[in-house]
Amino acid sequence: MAKRAIAARIQGDDYQARWFWFQVCRLFSERTKVVRVGYEANNIKSFDDVVVYYKGMQDDEGNPLNTEYHQVKFHVTSAGAFTYKGMMNPAFINATSVSILQRLKNAQTQYAPNGTEAHFILYSPWQIDPDDRLAQVHSKTDGRLDWHRLAEGGSNSLMGKLRAEWREHLSIETDEELCLVLRPLRILQGRTLKEIGDWLNDKLYRAGLLPIEEGRLCNSYDELARRLIQSEKTEFTRADIEAICKRENLWLGHSIVEPDVYRLGIRSFLRWAEHLEDETDAMLDLLRYFNGRSIRSLDLWQTEIYPSVDKFLTNHLRFGQRCHLHLHTHASIAFASGYCLNSKSGIDVALTQSTGTGREIWRPSPCLVPNQYPAWTVTQESMVEDGTDVAIALSVTHSVASDVQAYIALAQLPIHRIFFYMPSNGANSQAIVDATHAKLLADQLSARLRSDRTILERQGKLHIFVAAPNALVFFIGQLARSFGSCIFYEYDFDQNTPGAYQPSLMFPPL
Repeated sequence: MAKRAIAARIQGDDYQARWFWFQVCRLFSERTKVVRVGYEANNIKSFDDVVVYYKGMQDDEGNPLNTEYHQVKFHVTSAGAFTYKGMMNPAFINATSVSILQRLKNAQTQYAPNGTEAHFILYSPWQIDPDDRLAQVHSKTDGRLDWHRLAEGGSNSLMGKLRAEWREHLSIETDEELCLVLRPLRILQGRTLKEIGDWLNDKLYRAGLLPIEEGRLCNSYDELARRLIQSEKTEFTRADIEAICKRENLWLGHSIVEPDVYRLGIRSFLRWAEHLEDETDAMLDLLRYFNGRSIRSLDLWQTEIYPSVDKFLTNHLRFGQRCHLHLHTHASIAFASGYCLNSKSGIDVALTQSTGTGREIWRPSPCLVPNQYPAWTVTQESMVEDGTDVAIALSVTHSVASDVQAYIALAQLPIHRIFFYMPSNGANSQAIVDATHAKLLADQLSARLRSDRTILERQGKLHIFVAAPNALVFFIGQLARSFGSCIFYEYDFDQNTPGAYQPSLMFPPL
């Protein structure tokens, strides 16, 4: 038992250390707003494991964000979960008298009096208990507690009783006070110890730091973090870390690809884009419109999503400008971005595409050679004889044919024909070779839609179903003004049943 306890403590220290190094890597990002990173800070109780200090940072509502305080809680097994009662139990954080909620209130009063100046983040591999009331108000998108859901119901409702218990525990009287306390809180489910180590290796390399060699028993960064604590220095700038890592032979140095290019980012997913602001000159954050992958209301696609994308791109880009565009988004938003930055916009756009070997800048070659790349294979199926609409099902990363057929039958759409497109090298994660291949496929699709549809079909609507990398979807969107009236569809991964599609955006926009 003693050995197990020691091993658990060491693993907890390593977990915290790796999260610290992950934040340190942000100091070296291309457009970082991080100015210092703290480790085992002394100025705030229970949210002191890792502290990130910003300059010029804003939250998703445009409020200045000065600091993020991280409490990193590692657990050896998954035999536990966050609950609303656990938030009031000091033992839940291995304390004797003060709960995490009480510490949150103290921290909020001191460092975020308006509820916006700082975030207080609980990062742990444990999840929210799905059967607990806390799960009903916890946002899968960004980890915050959704006050609109928490505020539902009167004093005798389940949420009303939860609010009353928390108010009594915090010795406050009103829901307004409770809302202010909870506003800066984020509860994030972290990766496993191995996952966070693998993920960190990519971050280290991109920051110019030496990655950990596969199979090594000793992790230099875990040990270095312990040495830093012993040195009693708790805050580190980019220059500090560079000097330390040079001294420890962990410094590689790095160069920025096309440093003068303007970088924009759009985010509707948080995972893998947690700190997109570090890599961009400007970022559009659409997380507030989603809960996980699901949009909060279907009408938001047309009333909020498209206008926000159009305004963002219009305000930040000019004719003749060169741009790197990061799209950590639903396919509908990638399509809409291409639609806004159509081929006549005069803007040189390259996509930042995630691949199996990391992120790459995808800019198509101006010399397109079609016979060097796999082309589309196209089949079709007749549907409603007197229908006027056409559906296209693009199976690039995986086949969507059966789901599209199921949805069309269920929704009783007036589809005359479905065209099924698949690259000749099959539907898989490696089907798109590079940016030039993606652009060629987009051009070929546009040409086929002009030649294969009858005049009557071209007067109807085009229904678009896609499983493809966002770069390809963006390039198709750039050509979509020639498609006529079209509707894009998103697959509901939360429902994950046959034909689980939902209409998202209509073009031309209303």
